[in-house]
Amino acid sequence: MKYSYYPGCSLHTTAKEFDLSTKVVMEELGIELEELKDWSCCGGSVAAGVSHDVGMAMAARNVALAQKQNLDLLASCSGCYNKSARAAKALTSSTEKDTIAAILADMGIAISDTNIQVRNVVDVLANDLDISSKIKKPLTGLKVACYYGCLLTRPADITGWDSPVFPMSMDRLARSCGAEVVDFRSKTQCCGGPILVSQQAVAFDLTKKLLDEAKSLDADCIVLACPLCATNLELRQPDIEKKYNVAYNLPILYITEIIGLALGIKPGKLGLNKHIVSPQAVLRKLGF
Repeated sequence: MKYSYYPGCSLHTTAKEFDLSTKVVMEELGIELEELKDWSCCGGSVAAGVSHDVGMAMAARNVALAQKQNLDLLASCSGCYNKSARAAKALTSSTEKDTIAAILADMGIAISDTNIQVRNVVDVLANDLDISSKIKKPLTGLKVACYYGCLLTRPADITGWDSPVFPMSMDRLARSCGAEVVDFRSKTQCCGGPILVSQQAVAFDLTKKLLDEAKSLDADCIVLACPLCATNLELRQPDIEKKYNVAYNLPILYITEIIGLALGIKPGKLGLNKHIVSPQAVLRKLGF
């Protein structure tokens, strides 16, 4: 099984541990990743705020490049995945395809008729593979709260591989690794990431609610698949602790990192040394 791999901006900068763990885990599971040649920013939510058409064309550019490689496009970042999947759908729309094609033509990129899918790493791991037979070091005793955020499984007409209301794919993966999954009711609530700059107080309040629930459930860590959510829950955790006079010290880990640990991969190879909130308590509990 082989995919055209789109790391996106975050996985080459602030979320290098997600990039590292994705590559190492996929290799361990026999999945070949060929990094998308000449990939560029998908535009995220910023470009669309300036121009819907240009924002869609930015994401469609990467889809068109994957068409040239004749491989389904795999994205780890939930935001990149969501935007790219939207763009792939737009290229099948008679009302949007011509507009996007015209913008891409100015970039020197042509859309082909090659039919490819845009996939997320969680979707592939949960629905295409059986990781249970590969587990070498079960995560026995580890309590995890699986957090999906706004974009990973919504909207259903773009994603469609898990419930947009109460998804369970990461929960199943964590259980396959031997972890105990807590009943995290806020798993799809917004973390406040998109409004962190413009409305910091509101964003901090939203983030705090997630941290509070995870802590109340005695979770050892929050597991997710979104670099923006990780930034909010991890990077801003000390700020929230200071503002509200609370203490969390709660590790925020990527789903590929905990799968990698269960596969017996050493923490350093997975990028676990790159976290702001130290995962050492998690590693000690697992005997690493």
